[in-house]
Amino acid sequence: MIIDSLLSFNGLTVLMAVLLGCFVKGALGFGLPLIATPIMLFVLPLPEIVAILALPITIANVQQIWLNRHQWQILKRFWPLVTIAVFIMLVGAPLMVAIDSRLLGILIGLMIALHAILSSFPLRQLHNWSLAPKTMNHLIIPAGIASGILGSLTAMYSFPSLQLFMMMRVKKDDLAMLLGVFLLLGYVALWLGISHAGFPVGDNLLLSALMLIPAVAGQQAGHTARRYISETTFRHIVHFALACAGFTLMIRGITSLI
Repeated sequence: MIIDSLLSFNGLTVLMAVLLGCFVKGALGFGLPLIATPIMLFVLPLPEIVAILALPITIANVQQIWLNRHQWQILKRFWPLVTIAVFIMLVGAPLMVAIDSRLLGILIGLMIALHAILSSFPLRQLHNWSLAPKTMNHLIIPAGIASGILGSLTAMYSFPSLQLFMMMRVKKDDLAMLLGVFLLLGYVALWLGISHAGFPVGDNLLLSALMLIPAVAGQQAGHTARRYISETTFRHIVHFALACAGFTLMIRGITSLI
């Protein structure tokens, strides 16, 4: 039965989404939920996507944390952000189950398109701003609150915090450790939150486990492709694709409400 499900249009869409998401993660170091979520939203509700991506995201981020385990001291600086965001998502995740999926699609599309635009050239120059230390400290907690609220509604919780980390010029290895912990704890909070709200997350455990196969394959392929593809060019392609997906989700959601 699970094989028949995988061979269906929905199953193949999920497979492709995880494969592409992990390919981008292998090539750039991020991108699994960012790439996979908008693709899967065309065929599945958001709570089911969270349940299916749980194991691939957990394994990918545990590996990322282990590889950057010597950078653990960065957590001392940002633990308030992580703690606040995770707590808000744990409490607020039931909203994801209750809100109209069409509205969620519009909101997620907006977040993805905005992320793609802010991360692309020439707006990427915004990240060259140098913030004063006091300003940085004042923005840590608001970024955690914003991430928690967005995560509760859309499961796209890294966007506000990632923009702050980049403007604060967090070093590459520190960023890998910080994002690994943040993404891992955040997804666990979302999974527990929708489970507490009554969504049958256990029904998707087998499918989530099977998605580890394309996840590992995609991440390895992306890691290999990194040697042959210009990172700048690849980032532009990814951001363009994300912008297209984001605008498509918004248009689809708006037209369905009319």
